[in-house]
Amino acid sequence: MDSARSMDSLRGPMIGVILIPVLALLPLAGTLLVERGMEARRMDRLMEHVALAAGVRTLVEALQAERGASVGYLSVRDQAFRRILGEARAATDAQVESFLQRIRGFDLAVGPDRADWLDAIRDDLEGLAQHRGEVDRLALHPLEILPPYTRLVRQLVLLASSVPGVDDGGALYARLDAYRTFLLMREYAGLERALGTAWIGGAAPDPLVFRRYVEAVSVQDFLRTQFLAMTPDSRRRDLEAVEGTPAHQELLAARSAILNQGAAGPPAYLGPVRWFRVSSERLRHLSGIEMGLTQGLLDEARTMRERAQAQRWLLGGAVLMLLVLTTALSAVIARRLLRRERERRDHVRRIEYLAHHDPLTDLPNRRHFARILQVHMEAARASGGGLALCLLDLEGFSEVNRIWGEETADRVLKEIADRLVALAGPAVPVARIYGDQFALCVSGEAQGADVEGLTDGVLGVLDPPIRVGQRLIELRGNLGVVLCPPFPETVSDLMADAVFAVDQAKAEPVQRRQVFDPERMRRHAEQARLDQDLERALERGELEVHYQPQVELDSGRVTRLEALLRWHHPQRGAVSPAVFIPRAEATGAIIAIGDFVLQSACRQLRRWRDRGLGDLSVAVNLSTVQLYQADLVARVRRALEESGLPAPALELEITETGIMQDLEMAREVMQDLRALGVRLSVDDFGTGYSSLAYLTRLPVQILKLDRSFVADLEGSGEGRKVAEAVLGLAESLSLEVVAEGIETTAQADWLRQRACALGQGFLYARPLPPEACASLLTGAARGHPLGEAPVG
Repeated sequence: MDSARSMDSLRGPMIGVILIPVLALLPLAGTLLVERGMEARRMDRLMEHVALAAGVRTLVEALQAERGASVGYLSVRDQAFRRILGEARAATDAQVESFLQRIRGFDLAVGPDRADWLDAIRDDLEGLAQHRGEVDRLALHPLEILPPYTRLVRQLVLLASSVPGVDDGGALYARLDAYRTFLLMREYAGLERALGTAWIGGAAPDPLVFRRYVEAVSVQDFLRTQFLAMTPDSRRRDLEAVEGTPAHQELLAARSAILNQGAAGPPAYLGPVRWFRVSSERLRHLSGIEMGLTQGLLDEARTMRERAQAQRWLLGGAVLMLLVLTTALSAVIARRLLRRERERRDHVRRIEYLAHHDPLTDLPNRRHFARILQVHMEAARASGGGLALCLLDLEGFSEVNRIWGEETADRVLKEIADRLVALAGPAVPVARIYGDQFALCVSGEAQGADVEGLTDGVLGVLDPPIRVGQRLIELRGNLGVVLCPPFPETVSDLMADAVFAVDQAKAEPVQRRQVFDPERMRRHAEQARLDQDLERALERGELEVHYQPQVELDSGRVTRLEALLRWHHPQRGAVSPAVFIPRAEATGAIIAIGDFVLQSACRQLRRWRDRGLGDLSVAVNLSTVQLYQADLVARVRRALEESGLPAPALELEITETGIMQDLEMAREVMQDLRALGVRLSVDDFGTGYSSLAYLTRLPVQILKLDRSFVADLEGSGEGRKVAEAVLGLAESLSLEVVAEGIETTAQADWLRQRACALGQGFLYARPLPPEACASLLTGAARGHPLGEAPVG
């Protein structure tokens, strides 16, 4: 009986021991079962969505084909593209009808934003008729038809690749990410087809079409690299197989030809219809890969659904087993699950934060700042307000990193970021967009402040030295500012304008700031185009050497010639040497151009001497870049040997400024040149240092009196005094003097009276092309001196 009472007394605690874990585990078990069920339903929805994506794919292909055909028809305007366009439209109409039937009643069940999305797609599809009418009337530029189709295609791409409920970081998410990247890559391949057709088929080269084409190729290559990095090996092999097809290889060859030709126009052998068909064939090959990716998503979703269902059943069995376990074990499991969930959520939040912020300074990164800038631009446009973008580039920061190490450099960046945030206040976004670059976006009333005050404030944050431990580190910065309006077309354009302004600010060592000037950018672009043209001018035969006679002032007899380069640009006409020679020196093109002038002058003079036109010599100008070129002496020797010209018949003119850049090195080079037997002269003498000390150290035989002093000889100014001094200096050093720019008999008489033996200028002859110069030399050889009237 006592035993029974004991059992009765224990029954309650035992029931409690059993019920407590049961009651504790049932809610958790129910929750897990519900989650597995929801996961299975999510997989069902995913499969429905992927099935929809297959229909979207065929519609996207049809729209891309119609877009390319529309661009081709607007560019070429012939019946071939008209037929292609008709076929493309028929295909689009069929796919539109199929798509509308497919999405009719399709339950996205993720909120009104997706419904609005579908409504927008329907509206854009209905608007195709209007765009087609404008194409039929040839009322559009080829680029104007791109936006409506491109917007619609990208909406469909997002619809096909944006699946709700897929966890970030999983295998399915990775597949979707690769799928989305491939769809975008294929879209840019479609844009390449359309833009290439416009470029090849256009009546005249359109720089905007070429720029858009280059952008499409660049983005396509970037997306291809991303896709290869995130897709399985089998898909990589599929893409490599496509890239090995004849269509792809032919397209690559055509693309290379277009890019090599540049903005001057497409290669003549490329036809727009052939380009369109080859591009379309390549896109059809890519569609096969897309189908494989879609099937892969379906397989992955099906596997995950089956896994979720299996887990649901297993979980049910596990719940029955867990009910037998102790309360302590149940509590431990619950705590572990909760802890893992919290860690997962914290991890997701951290990843999301790092995707938009710089981990060192906690400022928005470049990607996030671009979105912020987009919002501010749209708001400023809508309100009619203004906006200022400031880009601060730290000067010398790499030295801080190299000398003091990364830890110190990081603390410096953090301090600068804190100062900028304190200066800007909460209303002004501040971002770190590169390692040593910060950006601020000032809009509304804040932008109305004077620009100088704004730039002073931003640069002023670098004035106080930055203390890191016992060190005081000083930095300077260069600031570029873009003021809007006018607003650029995109945020990328706005950022590019700011970068250009920063580059210009680096050329202002005192001010260290620059407000973006569209005209300056235009000039910069114009200069870049001139540089490109100059690089090709030699191979295109646009450069020609002219010759200006140097005469004896007493007799008018021609004894020497100066070789002067001329550039006949096919569009610009004659380009002044004062314009293109400095650019050639800056870009390094002067090396090849200088060789051309030297070799041409030596060969031409040898021909004239062989024809009996006189015992002439020729003077060739050496640029500063050539003077300090390591193999200059070898190049001069080769020019003499190949032409057969005696070394004393060649004179090399070197400027004072070039010599004084490195006097000792210049002296060594000039001594080596003199050892060859060539004559050396100092060009534009009197405009620079004009020092007796350096002249006595150099192996020169001739001084050239600059034309600016010759022009002043008829007056009583400083030029006349300098000319007298130069002539006296030359006489004392037994040097010849050649006066440049003689235009009047009075100037010639003045120089002749002061024992200046040689001169050149318009009084005698202008620089002449070889044929005209040969005629002049023929007359001079027959006893007709120069000086009565200018020749040329």
